[in-house]
Amino acid sequence: MRNLIAFFQRFRVFLVFLVLQLVALGSYFSWMSYPRTQFFNTSSAITGNILSWKYEITKYLSLAQTNEVLKSKIAHMMKDLPESYMSIDGKTTLINDTLYEQVYRYIPATVINSSHQHKNNYFTIDAGRLKGIKPKMGVVSSVGVVGTVYDVSDHFSVVKSILTENINFSAYVEGNKAFGIIKYLENDPRRVSLTGISNDIPIERGALIKTRGSSGYFPKGVTIGKVDVVELIEGKPLWDIKVNLSQDMRTLHSVFVVDNTLDEELTQLQGAIEELN
Repeated sequence: MRNLIAFFQRFRVFLVFLVLQLVALGSYFSWMSYPRTQFFNTSSAITGNILSWKYEITKYLSLAQTNEVLKSKIAHMMKDLPESYMSIDGKTTLINDTLYEQVYRYIPATVINSSHQHKNNYFTIDAGRLKGIKPKMGVVSSVGVVGTVYDVSDHFSVVKSILTENINFSAYVEGNKAFGIIKYLENDPRRVSLTGISNDIPIERGALIKTRGSSGYFPKGVTIGKVDVVELIEGKPLWDIKVNLSQDMRTLHSVFVVDNTLDEELTQLQGAIEELN
């Protein structure tokens, strides 16, 4: 008790000053509207910043879940694209579910490992046999073709990148419909070559190159890229066409595996034709 009394005696001047200061500030903010407004505005700003930081942290932590939801929605929307359906009534052009049969569905996946600096490049995705993925299925991103499935385990798949020497598949030039084969002939991850087009067919720089759909890996009309260079091949009646890829393979992250529901029928039919040759 004596220590408490001694404390008050020692600091009595400071304590009286503190009490008077609190009374003065309380009166000031109570009676003066402008300082009171400023005080509450400052408090609101601080609270708002704290809540904003909390929201940003929460949003960041939920990005993975949000990304998965978005990929599922995109896959569902891609399923409804006209090129994912085949007309079963050639006498009508009315788009109606009873007149069209769905041919392609899309399985979302994420790239977890990839290469782009080699002559033959591959990447790995986090979806496999348990999600319905099989070898030779096509793989696309939201902007273009990226490869075909090479090997599959229960939970993962290895995809042969479009930046691979022997990935050849058919493509056409939008506009004149001239078609050739996509090949990766240069060690440049930004572009591929379109081969086999006769040089008497005019090819414009900037023309879109799209999948022809003949292999069954992809629907017809999926974008591959744009024509960048058109040159004559010396000694051959063909164009040397360089195509800038729509998808930068160096930044590939989210993909969709293309499941052709009629692939088995198409493979059997084309196999029978090959046997005749």
